[in-house]
Amino acid sequence: MNELNEKAINMCQAMIGFKPGVSDGDIDTAIFTVTSLPMFAGLDKIELKKSLLSIYNVKVDTYQILEGRDARIPWLKEFKAECRSEWLFWTRYKKYLAEQKHFAPEVIFQLDDLTDRILDKLFNPQRSDIIINKKGLVVGQVQSGKTANYTGLICKAADAGFNLIIILAGIHNNLRSQTQTRIDEGFLGFDTQNTRAYNMNQTIRIGVGLIPGFDKAIANSYTTSTERGDFTKQAANTAGFNFNNPQPIILVIKKNVSVLKRLYSWLKSQSTHDVIANKSLLLVDDEADNASINTSRVGDDPTAINGNICKIIKLFNRSAYVGYTATPFANIFIPLDKDDLFPKDFIINLPAPDNYVGPEKVFGTSADPDGNEDLLPIVFPVTDSDTFVPAGHKRDDPKPTIDDIPESLRTAIKCFIVTCAIRIARGQENKHNSMLIHVSRFQAWQNHLKEIIDRLFKYYKNEIEANDPTMLEDLRRIFEEDSPDYRSYRTITGEIIDSPVLSRIDNKIRRHTWEEIRPLLYRAVQKIEVKSINGTSGDSLTYYENEKNGISVIAIGGDKLSRGLTLEGLSVSYFLRASKMYDTLMQMGRWFGYRPGYVDLCRLFTSNELNEWYRHITLASDELREEFRYLAESGGTPENYALKVRTHPGQLQITSISKMRHTKNIQVSWAGRLVETYQLLRDPVSKRNNLAATDSLLSELGTPDRIKNDYLWTGISSDTVCDYLSRFQLPESLTKVNLDLICDYIRELNDVGELVSWNIALMSKSADGNTCVHTFSNGVQAECFIRRQAQDAQNAGTYYIRKNHIVGNPTDEFIDLPDDMLLKALDETRGRKTRAKEVWKHEYPSPQLVRQEFRSKQTPLLMIYPLNPEYSNMSGVKDAVSYTKDDEPFIGFAIAFPHSDTNKAVSYVANQVADFAITEENFDSTNDNTYDEQ
Repeated sequence: MNELNEKAINMCQAMIGFKPGVSDGDIDTAIFTVTSLPMFAGLDKIELKKSLLSIYNVKVDTYQILEGRDARIPWLKEFKAECRSEWLFWTRYKKYLAEQKHFAPEVIFQLDDLTDRILDKLFNPQRSDIIINKKGLVVGQVQSGKTANYTGLICKAADAGFNLIIILAGIHNNLRSQTQTRIDEGFLGFDTQNTRAYNMNQTIRIGVGLIPGFDKAIANSYTTSTERGDFTKQAANTAGFNFNNPQPIILVIKKNVSVLKRLYSWLKSQSTHDVIANKSLLLVDDEADNASINTSRVGDDPTAINGNICKIIKLFNRSAYVGYTATPFANIFIPLDKDDLFPKDFIINLPAPDNYVGPEKVFGTSADPDGNEDLLPIVFPVTDSDTFVPAGHKRDDPKPTIDDIPESLRTAIKCFIVTCAIRIARGQENKHNSMLIHVSRFQAWQNHLKEIIDRLFKYYKNEIEANDPTMLEDLRRIFEEDSPDYRSYRTITGEIIDSPVLSRIDNKIRRHTWEEIRPLLYRAVQKIEVKSINGTSGDSLTYYENEKNGISVIAIGGDKLSRGLTLEGLSVSYFLRASKMYDTLMQMGRWFGYRPGYVDLCRLFTSNELNEWYRHITLASDELREEFRYLAESGGTPENYALKVRTHPGQLQITSISKMRHTKNIQVSWAGRLVETYQLLRDPVSKRNNLAATDSLLSELGTPDRIKNDYLWTGISSDTVCDYLSRFQLPESLTKVNLDLICDYIRELNDVGELVSWNIALMSKSADGNTCVHTFSNGVQAECFIRRQAQDAQNAGTYYIRKNHIVGNPTDEFIDLPDDMLLKALDETRGRKTRAKEVWKHEYPSPQLVRQEFRSKQTPLLMIYPLNPEYSNMSGVKDAVSYTKDDEPFIGFAIAFPHSDTNKAVSYVANQVADFAITEENFDSTNDNTYDEQ
């Protein structure tokens, strides 16, 4: 039925055409026509329509670009006009994405446009009269489709005349092999396990090779998709084609010193006077922040991997380096050296399509002003793992027994069994299913855990095969019964289907009954295997070899599973391994990505601490993307962005100290930023202290102006504000709102006449009788705002305000600005969005634009918010303080800082203030290339 359904989808797409903006009527007409054919008469029309809607309804925002200052010569339009290429590699790849991968037209159209833009920022590879080197960076999100993006770029580059393409694909064999397989499918069109050079009679065609007309565009490879198919001199010399062959040549290699040295030596042997003049090189660096960065101290030789990459680039008269990463923090700390890898020519920010499951949909950032929940309800706290895998355990510590496996992991394994059964019920029996268990970096522990978890799973399997009533009852409860710390499949599926926001992520999910799922458990467990994925286990993930029937695997590992590698069909993750760096943590999140037809079946079991860290990282990453957006709209450069991130408050733990050696003395500025207290202390003493400090401040200010429901005081001295901030207490985890440093910054700018006259607003919710009212000692009465506690927050000492705008609403910071100024700002906002080919969806100006260009340099705004205490309560946490709306409110605040005409900033040393006590001893250069320890 699956193959028949695929054929029906392809026929409907052929009728509808490859275009965006398809109507319901177009889809219905195609379905009616196709299902009228006898062979499709039995197909479920509703499911067929859901499949087509999931293809045609995907939307994606416009990307943004920062371009370097160096003069750039556009060449691509003229090149295309002269018809010097038929774009055969790209045409067949586009057809492959549409027909075999069912990419949304909107996504393919943007990919087409974006790869043209990137190519145009490089150079005409057919010009032999130039010596040129270009460097750029493409930033996407984890598991969001960067491989598809750079495969499209490679196809166009080969069409245009780039005849040597090197892909640096991570630091492990399995990631290199996976990347080569995708290049085989999307670019080469044949299986390199069979041959590295195309042979019409012997080549096994796959991917684009199955598209008619494949023989018109041929490329060859010096590497293969086997685990050990990396570059060797012998392989190159026996590949069956010559280096000087005019056809494009591709190599997929891992970032390994020995491999890079071999490649450099071999390429040098092909050169004339140490220069290769007859090849235009495109070097694509996947996971560009990992291992490629020079982490040596200033004045020392570069690290071996970085040094060899740069040496390879220097061999060519014409070369282009394009890095791809989801965590660009380390890349923008690269010094501005023409011989290093700083992306001087461009940085591109890729938005993910709206069906992408990213960190903001899993963890959120903080509070939703409207109180609407739009997080996927898939995170489950793990609180019983301490005796199983103790924090800080050593390689040779005593290892757990099967009896030590905690209930949370037992539940997670049972969830995976149920998920596999439900996917069978949804017609996805031949799709891959994966479960990730990531709890230790030691290979000996991983291999031992595989043994005891395999024994436990086999026990479950035997009980299911024997129809054991106890086991079946356990699985039934997991499927349809809720408890204080667990929500069932039935509940979560219903929540997503019934949510107007979440249902848009995946319209193919559906409700099931236990009677429907129970008979499928037997089939589900037959395919499940437990594997340890590391260098000593001998196990491997055989997705490609089992593409037709699918595999189901419980994968236990560490670093090999933590970066770059895609776990196909990942649904259940049990994740306890801690890292204290933004980039490492975010890359470990293999659960991000696309989950068509099973997003409601996903489960993430993790610790409360990691959950908090991920929320903090999500917020920080979102702010840096906003910074990028603003700079792109205002004509910023990669150097501007590097400077902005270096001065971003609270971002010092974003990557290892070794990758920040060149920015040890950090200058931090709050110019043009909005600072918000999205975490608050919950204990009664701190809560009362902050309210008392606020009451004392307001009593000093005199009579306010009334602006609708709110109160405004103007012309307040910065000393008064800093005195208030010095008395306000915040959680230590809220590093980006360091009140001492903020006051140091205010005083620095006071010396040049900025930030000297403050406006202070007390915000009051529109009266509706559903919240608390607080009267301050000066007689001012304010309605409390509803800011809900994040549902998955479990630290009883902290109030984690939920979702995006945190404390305030976007327009609050306009309270002290005149209408004519806001109208000018709105016109400017609309103009910039139009130039960026975006539609401004709101009838108010961009708050960031107002801060940067319209707010007076002398007049920042402090906004104070009383918050209804009952919404801070912790769900299901023992011994947590419980509040009602009749208790005194929490106080939160936000500060809108204007842009500064100076370069004034607060200076401090990275390893003294980093959030998680990062020191060079903890994170030195040896941690730059992390491997599972043996």
